[in-house]
Amino acid sequence: MTEYFTMVELPDVQMFQCAKRSATLRTTACADMWKTANYQRDAPERLDLCKNCHLGAEHAGVKGVSLSPLRGVSICGRCQQTATRLVRRHLCVSCYNREREYLIGRNARGATPKMHPRLYPLELRILAGDLVETVRIERAVNSGELVLAALRDMSKQVTFGFRGVGAGLVQHELF
Repeated sequence: MTEYFTMVELPDVQMFQCAKRSATLRTTACADMWKTANYQRDAPERLDLCKNCHLGAEHAGVKGVSLSPLRGVSICGRCQQTATRLVRRHLCVSCYNREREYLIGRNARGATPKMHPRLYPLELRILAGDLVETVRIERAVNSGELVLAALRDMSKQVTFGFRGVGAGLVQHELF
């Protein structure tokens, strides 16, 4: 539980002790740093601690925000490696090139690619905040790509579920 206080020198300013920064901050400064870290495209590196902070989101008055550590990170959905550039906002250049070779049926040497897994059109229904959304990828290797894409790209809190049929279970739509 966060304890708020005021200082004698600043009686009208609400302050708190930020454990992540090991500093005493104004709640308004915390909110500003959180907004900059999460919404500004080229946020300064010094604000990395503020990214995805639930207390900063609370001070900024934002509810149901995604606190996933993957949100906004340039990470390839297929190989899970960080990348400087993502092709189609999903794949690193290397995975895109391997996919392209698989689709045309030959690699740079003219040989048929043998090791590439099969590609499938996949979709995943998620609950993003209060809305049901569908994440679709036309060419995916597995559903892990969809999960990573949802955690990386959604700005609202993401909830995953499943539909199952089994002994004693009644089949219902999850959402």
